[in-house]
Formats: sequence, C-alpha cells, structure tokens
Amino acid sequence: MRRLLALMALLPVVLAVVFVRPVAAAGDPVYDQGSLTAIAAAGRTMGVVGASGGLVTLDTGSAYVSAALDSSPSAAVVAAPEEPGTLFHTVAGQVNGAAGQKVVGTLEAEARYPGDTSNSFTVGDPVDSPPVYLGAANATAKVSPTSAQGRAQAARYSVVPVVDIGPGTSAVDQALDVQKGTATQNAKVTVSDVDFAGVFQVQSIVATAKVTADGDTHTAQQALVVSGATVAGQQVAITNDGVVAAGTPLVPGTTLSQATDRVNSALASAGITSVHTVGGATQHTSRSATASTGGVEIVMKSPDLPGGVSANTFTVTLGGIDLTELDAPAVPSVPIVPPVNLPGVTNPPPATVTTVIPGTPGTLGSPSQQQPPQVAPPTQAVSFEVRGRRITAETALIGFAGWQMLSLGTATLYGFVERRRRLALFGRTA
Repeated sequence: MRRLLALMALLPVVLAVVFVRPVAAAGDPVYDQGSLTAIAAAGRTMGVVGASGGLVTLDTGSAYVSAALDSSPSAAVVAAPEEPGTLFHTVAGQVNGAAGQKVVGTLEAEARYPGDTSNSFTVGDPVDSPPVYLGAANATAKVSPTSAQGRAQAARYSVVPVVDIGPGTSAVDQALDVQKGTATQNAKVTVSDVDFAGVFQVQSIVATAKVTADGDTHTAQQALVVSGATVAGQQVAITNDGVVAAGTPLVPGTTLSQATDRVNSALASAGITSVHTVGGATQHTSRSATASTGGVEIVMKSPDLPGGVSANTFTVTLGGIDLTELDAPAVPSVPIVPPVNLPGVTNPPPATVTTVIPGTPGTLGSPSQQQPPQVAPPTQAVSFEVRGRRITAETALIGFAGWQMLSLGTATLYGFVERRRRLALFGRTA
C-alpha cells in the first residue's frame, strides 16, 4: 500500500516532465539554412584531336549525375548516361543530315523543385556510327523539398581508336532536414572494361563518397578501388605517382623494377604519357563537409606534327565524385519584453503643445495632448504543448491545480489509512 501511494504521488511529476513543454521550444529549427551539391561521373574527358585535318574538341562524359538541394527549399537533378561532346554531335549532325531526320541524339533525365519533380527515360537501341559507338542507356531523376536522387547507367561507349569504356553507373542520394539539423549525401560510381589504345586495360573502378551533418557534428568519407589494371598484359598498381608493376613479372628472371620500366615504355609507345590517381580528399568543420574521390586520370598525347602543328591531346578521368555540404545554425528568437514601471518611478507627464489658429492673431487654440509611445505586449498568448496538442494557459493552470490537489490528497489519504491501521492494531475503531 505504501509503495502504491508513493507511486501515485510521483505520477504527476513524471507526466509533467515527459509530456509538457513550451510550444516555442518545440518548433525551433536547428539549422537556419543548408545546402548540398554533388557531381558524379563514370568518365569525363577533355582534349582536342584531328590536328592535321581540323581540330575537334573531346569534352565527353559517361554516366553523369549532377544534383543540388538547399533549404529554400529547392532541388535540381540532371542525370545523363552519355554526353558524347562536340565530336559526337558533329558526327550526329552528319548522320541526321544524310538521313533527313534525327537518327542520333542525346537524352537526359531532369527534375526540379519547384517544377517537374521526376523524370526518366530508357534508350533501348545502341547507335553505331564510327568512330563513335553509343550503347543502350537509362537515367532517372527525382526530387522533393527535402531530398534529391539521380541515377544514370551507360552501356559501352567508345571513340575509335582512342578509348573504349564499358558499362558505367552513377548514383547520388541527398536528404536535408533543417528542423532536425541533419543532412546526408551518398554517391557511388562504377565503370568497367576500360581499354586505351589496346595497351592499358582496367577491369573495374569503384568510387564511393559520403558526407553527413548532425547539428555541429560533420563527417566526410571517400574511397577509390581499382581492380584488374594491366599494361601490355603485365599486372600493375596505379598510384598518385604513376604506374608500377605488380604481381609476377611477365619476363622470367626480371625484377618488378625492370617490369615497371617496361610498363611505362609500353605506355609511352602507345601515346599514353601519364596514368595516375588523383588523390582523394576529405575535409570537415562544425559547419561544412567535403569529399572527393579524385579518380584515375589517363593522359594521351601524340607527337607534334611538322610545321608547328600542335599535337593531339586527350585526358580522361574515371570514377570521379565531388560532394559538398554547408549549413548555418538557427539564431533563437528573442521575446519582446514590455517595459516595467519600478516602484517610486513615475513616467514623465505628456507634453502640452500650444496651437495658434491662423487668421486670428493672439488667439490661442485648444491645447492638444501628445501621447507617449506605447509598447504592445506579445500578441501570442502563452500556450503549452502536450503530445503534439496545444493547450491554453488557463487549461494548464487548471491542470496544475488538479496536480496539486492530487499530490496533497494522496498524502492526506495515506495519513488517514495509516491512522486506521494503527487503531486497528489496538482493537479500536475510528
């Protein structure tokens, strides 16, 4: 009985602590603003070819996704399986012109908020128009006020005889909640069956990156994994400094150092001047986070032509991801406090203004009173929130009174029961 009465006495306190809180504190956001940006691509190229017969810019992309999300709120996603660049568009123009209709073109999925919040497409038939081959592809884009997602999948893409890139995918997911003060961003890129000039091959490249924010805690992660890289059949490892032989040398009796020399000589003979990883980087503070995988960069360059004609140049970056996150903490609102008259301090009397009536010199007009400025009290009545429902101050006061009655009444009831128990022990009745 004693334990039951003690629990009943503590029950109002527990209920008040768990369920009742001021409404103003419940609705304040953690972040005043926040933004996320992402770029992911299985492959990106830059350079010029065809120096002896007219320059053509190679500004291509494979499985490309660009996404942005902020707290305005706004969101935008562009997902493109292929962006073949100027060379492809030149060939496509020739093919379409000869056919008298659009036979070759590029497609992308685009979504925006506010606006069209989702888009997708699938290209089923590959296009084979030498020197460019474009395989089947698909892409999706989807956004909301607090999220953005983009997917792009590209089949084989090649520019003969420069590069042949197999299937690649890119995916980006973003989410932002300023009320909770959280943000997450994930991206993954895969590319397989890479071949440069029949000399340098890579089985697969997988890049992943992630940034998160939770209040003032920010994290950033990135990783780049290269599998099955070979040069002229020799297994190699790709580092920030270049290519080194790995595994067992192909020529018996030679060292890995000698095999490395042969590997780099084979690359140079094929016009590949550099193969290396662009080192990934991460950074985070209490207000931001960034993650970049860098990627595998391959540079091709042909010898300069006679007569001062520039050489062909071609640079490809495989498995690149760049993520950024920025936020700003919300500033708590300051309540307006009306002025308080202290005891013994009186406000100055209102000023009296004398007005002269025009046309009657010397005749005074009626005095007018200039009212002192008034500070209005807060217009919002004080209220509380109980499990998501607002209650007025009067209701809270009644609840408090009931709480006090319950607390005091429990103690009184306990004393009454204890008195009856003691009387019963002495064989008396109350």
